[in-house]
Amino acid sequence: MKKILISTVLIVAFASCSLETEDQASLSPAQALDNVAGVQSAVLSAYRRLHEFDMYGQNSMMVGDALADNFEIVNRTGRYEQEVVNAIGTFANRWANAYRAINDANFVLKYLPLLNINQVPSTATLTSQRVLDQLKGEALFVRALAYSELLRIYSYEPGKEVNGFNLGVVLRSTPTEVVSDADKRTRSTNTECYQFVENDLVEAVNLLITPAEQTTSGAWPSSLGAITNPFRANRAAAQALLARVYLYMGRYADADTRATAALALLANPVPVAAASYVTSWSATTHPESIFELEIRPTDWSGVDGPNNSLASITTNLASGFQYVAAASPELIAAHEPGDVRLGVYVTNASTLSKPQARKWPGEKGSGVENIPVIRKAEMYLIQAEARARQGGNDAGAQTAINTLRTNRGLTATNLTGAGLIALIMNERRVELAFEGHRWFDLKRNGMDITKPAAAGVNTLPYNDFRMLQQIPNSQIVLNPNLVQNPGY
Repeated sequence: MKKILISTVLIVAFASCSLETEDQASLSPAQALDNVAGVQSAVLSAYRRLHEFDMYGQNSMMVGDALADNFEIVNRTGRYEQEVVNAIGTFANRWANAYRAINDANFVLKYLPLLNINQVPSTATLTSQRVLDQLKGEALFVRALAYSELLRIYSYEPGKEVNGFNLGVVLRSTPTEVVSDADKRTRSTNTECYQFVENDLVEAVNLLITPAEQTTSGAWPSSLGAITNPFRANRAAAQALLARVYLYMGRYADADTRATAALALLANPVPVAAASYVTSWSATTHPESIFELEIRPTDWSGVDGPNNSLASITTNLASGFQYVAAASPELIAAHEPGDVRLGVYVTNASTLSKPQARKWPGEKGSGVENIPVIRKAEMYLIQAEARARQGGNDAGAQTAINTLRTNRGLTATNLTGAGLIALIMNERRVELAFEGHRWFDLKRNGMDITKPAAAGVNTLPYNDFRMLQQIPNSQIVLNPNLVQNPGY
């Protein structure tokens, strides 16, 4: 226990703010990470980075809708107002938090192979080696997830470059332990970066335990605590994230294969039934989650929930909530009659006569709730889009999208060709609204951004430099080899 506590203190010091690193620890990583409990604490620290407010705690889930056409500002608090009008220099800043998660993962990947396997606990179902494999797989998963966030924000997808600009981000596969490790690297190409993410996830798939193993009683060593599904990565989560990455890369056959593999690993792969859809968003653990971040009241300060949570930004369900954004009329109009997804929007006098999104009701109290990052529904959407875009498999695409539609109160479609693709993209819009996907779905397909009428701004063409985020100027100043994105 003493080792775990010391390791936790060290891991907090892994945070970075300059050149993706800052060494503040008095205890060396070699001392703190010389046992499996210490290594697991670094894994948990990497997860913790993901639910910061600049990541999935708020920004990652909101900015994709604010920048596109799903948001309407209700209360002018300064939040997301610039994003809604695509003002220059305003966008999600994932740089610092994402690289902190990456650095934590890199500590795991460096020090885990040095552990004495004879001192690693095992169970009746998991050998000591498989315990180590799981921790390594989790580190690879988190690193891949963090890099996938950076890539969709700061770079074009392969094949969708504007004016030949193909830079990705800075790739780091070893931890930054001291200042001298923070070498001034150049940005790798977007293709190199996506290959890096792919490699991490392919390896993670082969290392991680399955959901069935994860939910078996006593499967994880009791000395290492719990490994609750879906709060820790498993093989299905890695397959699902890889499916998303392949979709962004335009590798549609691979995206379909991985989405199908992810669903096959689940005990119940069927989307939530229409009758349960609205209430599913009030469940502590979403029944569709393949990977979900567990947020507990102790993870945030007493004012974080009312000030910064998803519940506060999107609702006024509790005193002190800010209720910044409602659904745009255009988003509401994108739903077909009878769509049960309309039920998560409430319009009355208390919502200022705007359709208030209730996907994030803060069901744990004080704005606290778990955050589904990857859901079953997304896998069906990936299957459908990947099959439709390959051509020649409209029937397969229909099967996938109709599985979702019939569980959302809609009739099956028999559309084909361009009409089918348009329907699938609209399904992505309404299904994943307020989950941060809309802007990136348009961007990865090289599409212009049509803005809602309330934004009062013109369509943003795909070749506009604002499609990419500005790399923090502090990083440009520190690293002369770091090329800024065009236009900034």
